Amino acid sequence: MSDPVASLSLRLDRLSLFAGSRHLLDESSVEIPGGKITIIVGGSGAGKSVLLRTLAGLNPRSGEHVRWTGTIDFGQGGGESASKSTSLERRVGIVFQQFALFDELSPLANVQFAIDHRSGTRHAPAQTARQWLDELGVPTDTRVAALSGGQKQRLAIARTLAANPDVILYDEPTSGLDAASGNRVAALIRRTHELHHRTSVVVTHDYETLIPIADEVLLLDSNLKRLVHVPREAWSLIAGRMQAVALPTDSLASPSSQGWSRRMAKIVDEVLRATGASLVAAITLPVAALPWFPRLRWGLRFTSHYIGLIGGPSAWVYLMLAGIIVGFTGTYFTFRFLPFRVYTQPLLVDELLSSIGFALYRILVPVLATILIAARCGAAIAADVGVKKYGGQVDALQTLGVRPAVYLLAPIMLAFLVATPLLEWLAFSSARFISLLTFHATHPRLGPYFWQQHFDRNLHHNGSWMHVGWGWVLTKNLASGVGTAAIGYYRGMQDKSAASDVSHAITSTVLWTTLYVLVVHFVIALFEF
Repeated sequence: MSDPVASLSLRLDRLSLFAGSRHLLDESSVEIPGGKITIIVGGSGAGKSVLLRTLAGLNPRSGEHVRWTGTIDFGQGGGESASKSTSLERRVGIVFQQFALFDELSPLANVQFAIDHRSGTRHAPAQTARQWLDELGVPTDTRVAALSGGQKQRLAIARTLAANPDVILYDEPTSGLDAASGNRVAALIRRTHELHHRTSVVVTHDYETLIPIADEVLLLDSNLKRLVHVPREAWSLIAGRMQAVALPTDSLASPSSQGWSRRMAKIVDEVLRATGASLVAAITLPVAALPWFPRLRWGLRFTSHYIGLIGGPSAWVYLMLAGIIVGFTGTYFTFRFLPFRVYTQPLLVDELLSSIGFALYRILVPVLATILIAARCGAAIAADVGVKKYGGQVDALQTLGVRPAVYLLAPIMLAFLVATPLLEWLAFSSARFISLLTFHATHPRLGPYFWQQHFDRNLHHNGSWMHVGWGWVLTKNLASGVGTAAIGYYRGMQDKSAASDVSHAITSTVLWTTLYVLVVHFVIALFEF
């Protein structure tokens, strides 16, 4: 099948690329021809992955870790430069090394998501999601997590093609595979290219497996700091030109080898950077969290996912058990350890019950419930978002033209706004019920009617069915939920270079969310009482 946009080339003009203190490219200019398979090779550490992410639009010009100057633009197959308006509409798709599939979606839904967010939505899609999966040989009735490595890779290719990109980037597609599996992947890339004629760029160190399918080869020369065209007659000599690049010695230095002043300066710089980022996030949160979904169905799909994660059955059991514990202890031990209870209890039992009801509804259950929600649900969000960040799903959203906050932060915020009051209500209902049972077991002669009459005395006025102070309780719930959502999301979205970074995000989220919730209750209590 042919497509008029398939012949677009990718033009790099005076591209300079920096990763930290390393200078990877120095004003390199090259044109990646349209409608062909171009292999980019280079030694270990030369910066192939950084270049790939830059071509995919994942590295901003002045990022924290990566910076680049120059231009990356589209041109026609014959080398004619594309117009600016046309270039802005083009999209680069990427088949990630770790696949970056949405595990909570089915294989069919993964591809349908790409179709619904494809470029050129004014035209009908080339194929349905099922047709893409049939073409690539991916089962539709198997969970993504249960697919084999080869099936995941084919699913990643199907999703990328379904988004209708002009250029497809392959990130180390044969990494970790044996020779036979690598040859099958190479054949799959070639067959996909021949069927769909998209400009294809493969970044790899496995040149022996992938060069046979190449039309063009570029070498990322770490000595010249250039992308160098390698003529076909010199392809057999590539091995001698690929040199591993050693990291700068200052990046390998241990903290003990650095001066005290430098270590302190680095710590201060990190604290200031984190503080500034937190302030910016807090200021932009109201806008970033608005549910401006490009596709309502997907916004609701992600929202339902996070409502299930935050307020699912396991959370119900968790909060109900907490309510049972606080309801039992608050009722039983109040009467059990009342001073001179033999003489005073008959006189104070009604006042004690009304005080217990007030304390459980306005103080004890809201504090305990929101702390537990912050710890459990905040950690769950940090883990979910952290895995998406580490696994490349966040990058996949960006390459599909979607801001991650649209389908992550906004649904997470909505889920907390819905789930937090409901979970707190479950906890209070459990506390109320167990308080009744406890009182009836310890005061059988007074009975449940006496308990209900006095337990609710300070919670209902003038026959209103709403509890007195419900607005304050709701305010505490919503404020705690919003803060927990924001902290879990932003901790999860921090850069993840190793699985341990996800664990660190979870731990820090538990710490900061519980501290935040305590501050919320303290501040609101100053106005409430």
